[in-house]
Amino acid sequence: MARGFKGEVRVELEGETYTLRMDLNAMAAFEDGTGLAALDWAEKAEAGNARVGDMISMVWCCLERHHEGADRRLAGDILSEDPEILERLFAAAAPKPDEIEGQPGK
Repeated sequence: MARGFKGEVRVELEGETYTLRMDLNAMAAFEDGTGLAALDWAEKAEAGNARVGDMISMVWCCLERHHEGADRRLAGDILSEDPEILERLFAAAAPKPDEIEGQPGK
């Protein structure tokens, strides 16, 4: 069975724990909100070529699954607190085959 595209990361901010989920729903919301192709943007972001506003938008889209009513300010605060959050979300959503539990060699 193929592994799905879904990853969750938790982050703490001011005594609260937030769960961000990068999945196809979050990516579609990002595309709808920014007009950018999410997978192309992710490649640019991983290479360090992303606008801050777009980074905040992606964090916001990843918050929506578990934190309905979250806003851009919260997303920006999370990104400020944990600048590697997107990198961790990308890794969680699409791990390399040797990083998946239950795979040979793991």
